Amino acid sequence: MGGIIRSTLWLTAGNLANRVIGLGYRLLLGRLLDPARLGLFQLAMSLYFSLLTPVVAGLPDAVARVTARSPVHPALPRVIARTAWVAVAGVALPAAWLLVTGWTPPGPGWVEARRAVPLALLLPAIALAAASAVLRGQFLGDGRSAWIVVAQLVEQLVRVGALFLAVHPGVVLPWPPLVFLVGLLIAGEAVGFLITLLAYRAVPPAPPDAAPRDPGAGGPPSLGEVLALAGPATVERILLSAARLVEATLIPTRLVQVGLTVTQALAVYGELGSLAAPLLLLPTVFSGALAASIVPAVAQVEHDPRRLREQVRRVVAVALHLGVLAAVLFRREGGALAALLFPDAAGGDYPGAGRLIHWVAPAALLLYTDQVAAAVMRGLGRPLEPMLVDLTSAAVRVAVIAWGIRPGMDPEAAVRMVCLSVVVDVAVAGCGNLTCALWRTGTRPDLLGWLVLPACAGLAAEGLLNGLGAVLGPGLAGRLASWTAAALAVAIIAWVAAIPARRSRPALPA
Repeated sequence: MGGIIRSTLWLTAGNLANRVIGLGYRLLLGRLLDPARLGLFQLAMSLYFSLLTPVVAGLPDAVARVTARSPVHPALPRVIARTAWVAVAGVALPAAWLLVTGWTPPGPGWVEARRAVPLALLLPAIALAAASAVLRGQFLGDGRSAWIVVAQLVEQLVRVGALFLAVHPGVVLPWPPLVFLVGLLIAGEAVGFLITLLAYRAVPPAPPDAAPRDPGAGGPPSLGEVLALAGPATVERILLSAARLVEATLIPTRLVQVGLTVTQALAVYGELGSLAAPLLLLPTVFSGALAASIVPAVAQVEHDPRRLREQVRRVVAVALHLGVLAAVLFRREGGALAALLFPDAAGGDYPGAGRLIHWVAPAALLLYTDQVAAAVMRGLGRPLEPMLVDLTSAAVRVAVIAWGIRPGMDPEAAVRMVCLSVVVDVAVAGCGNLTCALWRTGTRPDLLGWLVLPACAGLAAEGLLNGLGAVLGPGLAGRLASWTAAALAVAIIAWVAAIPARRSRPALPA
């Protein structure tokens, strides 16, 4: 248990630091690129992750499980090396064929992306990321998770530091900004891989919490075992990556069909992917830590139905209150956050410029609940249901864009429809995973803790912000004080909703 807690704490701290640094990266990115070029960069990154993610999605967890089972087996280093070569070949060979031949999905946005972004240069970054993923899996399995955090932080700092210098007044880049960013991607992945490789060779694994198994017990580790364990996640990610690539193609295409220029359509996609979505995911620093903690907690009480149901009730209550606070924040302060992170958006000439975060704010209500509900299912050892739910929600999102936007539609209504697809995606995923978690654990919905108290929390936050805002003024100090009071009120109500239920007292004898 100590290893689980130690790894969770390290990964949570690293996740928090990465999100903070990533926020700085987004801020600097908005200074370097205008909305249209940011949309082109988002298209290039969607292709990058579509090629990389399917192959490496399940490998870290699979390698971690094999390593934890046989940490001292003499065949393990050979299995790790073979897995790394398979991962690199699995992403590099198809990526090389696609990128060198210049293939991209059809659509006006991709035509511009091929002209502006050197897509073939993504190949080294893809290969390095695949190899790093395998080594991170071994680190998770043998207790060296701290080095995962170190590698990711240094990788992020290299990118942010170089980008900070690039946007400094008076600095002239020797390459176009989009070419520079692709080079920065390669440099970051190379630094992360080198640190991971050095730690793999120089730092000994942490001593196991329990006595290691006999090297021959349960059979030796093998490449086939790793690939079999990674198979389900790989299939899921292939389908999800295909859906995201279709979405990246559909959004600019549909928006051009309703009358926007290619530049305007790319600007909408850039703001949605680089401002609205990252802001929605910012609170997952906390919900992600909650999800990471609930997986082992559920596994420990799986055979105690009463405690299991109590765990589910409490984490769902906390996640719902976090969603209420985030939705209020994005609805009220979305404009200020947009001006900070995306300074060119407010003056953009496309519908909804600088306001997309307002239109996707309702997604926050269920986004973090979806995360913890899926974690409950993983803790129960049932990854199939969350996979099907995620695939369904992705299909619904694509369908809303494909069928909801028609030629001749009002351009602003079309942009709102794109934002609605995000909200519907999260709603389907959140409701689906929550339903599965309640069904599998036998938990009854908590009307008070999941509906009445979150509604009270939202009203309390709005009331405090309105009341204190009028007294303290619209300045930065006044707004921070108002939001601190609102967050404290929501936290207190969430604590009330998540307190352990009292066991009924036995009846007194007559």
